[in-house]
Amino acid sequence: MSTTTVTLGDRTFEIDEAKAQEAYAAKKVINGRDTMFFNILPLKYQWAYELYKEMKNNHWEPEDIALRGDAAQWPSISEDQQQAVQMLLGYQATSGEITGAEEIYAIRDIVTAPELKLVFGRYVHEQNTQQDVLVHIFSSLSLDPVACTKHFAEAASKVKALTDKHLVELDRSADMTQLANKQAFAKNTFLFSQCMEGLQFYSLYAVVLEMGRTGKLTGTAEILASLLCDAGFRCELFRKLFSELNRENNDIRTDAFDAELVALMDEAVALEKSFIRDYLSGAASAGLENDTLDSYIDHVAARRLAACGLGPATDPSPLPWLDEVFFPAGANQANAAATQSQTEFQDDDL
Repeated sequence: MSTTTVTLGDRTFEIDEAKAQEAYAAKKVINGRDTMFFNILPLKYQWAYELYKEMKNNHWEPEDIALRGDAAQWPSISEDQQQAVQMLLGYQATSGEITGAEEIYAIRDIVTAPELKLVFGRYVHEQNTQQDVLVHIFSSLSLDPVACTKHFAEAASKVKALTDKHLVELDRSADMTQLANKQAFAKNTFLFSQCMEGLQFYSLYAVVLEMGRTGKLTGTAEILASLLCDAGFRCELFRKLFSELNRENNDIRTDAFDAELVALMDEAVALEKSFIRDYLSGAASAGLENDTLDSYIDHVAARRLAACGLGPATDPSPLPWLDEVFFPAGANQANAAATQSQTEFQDDDL
């Protein structure tokens, strides 16, 4: 038996080379070999493992960020700014229900490569962190969670209407050899990550983060920036998954399907801009004009489309400091050495 030595982090393994070649060839995003054993070796999707490690290294605890100063400052900030914070917390409390986040579990069940399932496991942890954030901020600022959710209810209903309209229900029993199901899987991946978590209410985040830049509620702004960093890693995970899926299934991407995804992003942009008009009339009090927010949303959408191969490269950002939050460098650095999956087995891929 011919073996090869595999190094993963600081550990080494001896693997049967012939079996490793067979296992590597059988690994796919969907419709790969189904096994009862969880073994990421041989490692085919290096980017997924690197992203998983980066997400682990990015671990943080909301309680580590003190909010005593924010609590003392809260009564003195303007009503418009208080409303922006309350709406953003209302969004955090309801995001799973309105953005189609439950579909993440279906996507996790459908993917077949173990290293892809591994990185999806971080999502559950980050959901728990999000709940810890809400408890920490609500209690520290003495805010009523029900009132915050009510502040956000009308906007939430509009976003939910969009996801209900476009999200296709899939589960692990779906026949993923059918083109319609493969395209539905790709569409759901794009909708949740690029149009919802990667775009919706970025204008609201921008207002609250700008408050932090000017010395208002700095602890709250820091916590929300950390949440956005987590979201940035998830958006990158789904973007890479979308790209790998299409590379392995070249029947998915047609001109008509691409046009459908671009139209979906256009609809998400229109929804976000209507939110700016309807709810952020006081954004200027935080230092941001609505026209600037509109331009920034266009920039984010164009950047998401370009990264998915659905549009040209983007112009410079109108708010580059926000890009540092919404597009965390770590998510890109984790993939810098693994941007292209190998199509043939090599010892280094084990």
